[in-house]
Amino acid sequence: MKSLHINSKAKQQGAATILVALILMMIMAIMTLTISRTGMLEQQLVGNDIRAREAQEAAEAGLEYAIAWGTENPIASSMTCTSANETDCPTFAQVTGSTSSEAYNYTLTFTKGADAIKVTSVSQGATDTTISATSETWIKQIADSLFGDGDTMPEPWVIAGCITSAPTGNPGTFILGSSHNAVVSGTSSNAACLPQGHLDVTNWTDTNGDGVKDSGEEGASAPFNTGLFSGCPATDCAWDYAFKMSLVDAKQKATDAGHVYGGSIPCGPSGSPGIYIINNGGPINSGDISGSCSGTGVDNATIGEPGKPIVLIVPTSAGCPKFNGGVTIYGIVYYESTTACASQGWGGATVYGSVIWEGDVDKPNANTEFIEVDHGSGSSLNDVFQMSIDDATRIPGTWKDF
Repeated sequence: MKSLHINSKAKQQGAATILVALILMMIMAIMTLTISRTGMLEQQLVGNDIRAREAQEAAEAGLEYAIAWGTENPIASSMTCTSANETDCPTFAQVTGSTSSEAYNYTLTFTKGADAIKVTSVSQGATDTTISATSETWIKQIADSLFGDGDTMPEPWVIAGCITSAPTGNPGTFILGSSHNAVVSGTSSNAACLPQGHLDVTNWTDTNGDGVKDSGEEGASAPFNTGLFSGCPATDCAWDYAFKMSLVDAKQKATDAGHVYGGSIPCGPSGSPGIYIINNGGPINSGDISGSCSGTGVDNATIGEPGKPIVLIVPTSAGCPKFNGGVTIYGIVYYESTTACASQGWGGATVYGSVIWEGDVDKPNANTEFIEVDHGSGSSLNDVFQMSIDDATRIPGTWKDF
């Protein structure tokens, strides 16, 4: 009988081959998984890099838009603006990246300092909120200057000429300090030119800071202080005493803004700039004021508001219209005519600010109130009168400028 002979060496070689093949297959599988994972990771990194770059570009674009908006719009106080388009903010919407198709939301923050404004633009992914970027810089707004540096609100009465007849009926002038002038003239400060008559002068203090003379804020009687300013007689001398901007330029600003009114004057505050031209020969009563307005010290017969006064320019062609009782004005009323008011005084409206006459003026009606106010000086005064922005310049020094 023949016996079966098995070659053990051949068996060992076959097993080794299978083992090596299995090891190679495992290595290949691991390599495939590793390569796949690496590819996915690289793809994710590339995607993140694209979105990060898009977010930074969006933030930069938002910053440039904010600066461009600031070249034309006054920024009176610090504010944060989003795509919800809050009041007084620039209008903008989501943007979408051209590569990733990710949508980005903006937040623009304007932080007002003493002399400059910090502008911060933040973009954030609408879907992936972990993707965000920030860009910032400082700008300085250059406003049209209605008032010069150091200028303050003019006195309650500013007259190029004189008061032609002594006041009767106890009209009142309220001043913020006993040493303040109630009336100033470009002609003379003596009693012959500026007779007090029955004009009451009283101190008042804006205790709660709301810009309105509330009950209990009137103080003791004050002396009838008068003053003399230089420059008269000359064309527009009373205007030039109070303002830096020329009368011609102020009229043009009002005209360009559409702030020229004849039969109807809107109630409440104005848009920028706070200058109106009043082409109404008067008398001007509460019925000549249109719209629905409310707020502290404000109703439907109010022009301006405590924090947003208005300059009302009455040109020579409109004469000397009276603003009658029942009307309240926050701001400055200016009469250009050098002759029309000499025989016609103020009609009885309450004025928080000043009335300026380019000639003589007759006595005011009884119960009139001329109330001195303080809106600061220079740029602060220009801000409250909402003077339009002429330009805005970037201030070098932030990281973005290097």
